[in-house]
Amino acid sequence: RVFREVPVFREAWLLIRGLGDSSRTLFWTCVVILFVTYAFAILGIAIIVEPMQSIHADMTNSADKQRIEETLVILDGLDKFMFTLIQVLIQDSFHAFMREIVHFLPWSWTFFYAYIAIACFVLMNLVTAIIVENAMEQSNLDHVLLDAENSAKEKREMKNLNNLFNAMDQDASGTLSWDEFQLSFADADMRKRWRVLDFQPEDCKELFNLLDGGDGEIETAEFFEGLSRMKGGAQAKDVFRLQKTLNKFIDSAIGP
Repeated sequence: RVFREVPVFREAWLLIRGLGDSSRTLFWTCVVILFVTYAFAILGIAIIVEPMQSIHADMTNSADKQRIEETLVILDGLDKFMFTLIQVLIQDSFHAFMREIVHFLPWSWTFFYAYIAIACFVLMNLVTAIIVENAMEQSNLDHVLLDAENSAKEKREMKNLNNLFNAMDQDASGTLSWDEFQLSFADADMRKRWRVLDFQPEDCKELFNLLDGGDGEIETAEFFEGLSRMKGGAQAKDVFRLQKTLNKFIDSAIGP
């Protein structure tokens, strides 16, 4: 939860969650690579290993026979051929033995590059696209959940403000007078609610003046708007205080 909600850890959270979300994709990627490698290994035995064995049987040059024998060590057998293809897939110095095969079967390079094209370029790019798409979908889902969470939080705060206003409005007039506002800071239970909103008893007079639109009473809209805009600590309060001061100055300058 800390990694998900603290902004400084957002990239780390995306990496951790992306790895978990991509685990199924990575698993099936390995399965598909294994299947493709298996199919190419069977084809390779038929079109490469068997022709090289025939060439070896008909060959009289001992040096060339030894070269074929050394090459067949890594190709003669389904498991050996699959292991060799994996070496080709990860591009681990495979050109050395490929040149030996091309020496006896000049067209054989097309087989290996076809395997690279399918297993490496096409398949890996598809996997990358799938992982990126999953990450984008999850990111969009996070935004939706965050918006829903913020909306629910805002509704809870508005409900709390409404309950606070109703508790303060003793005469149920829909407005708060100075006496009603002042009494709310004198009541122990009400002071706890004010402290939750980060207001202390010494802020009572200033807060009333900030919320009051100038008629000596605080209406419901003024109460909700003012407290909502002052939410967020000292900076938000200072900005709201400055704005109210400017508005009063402008109103006094313009006059009635």
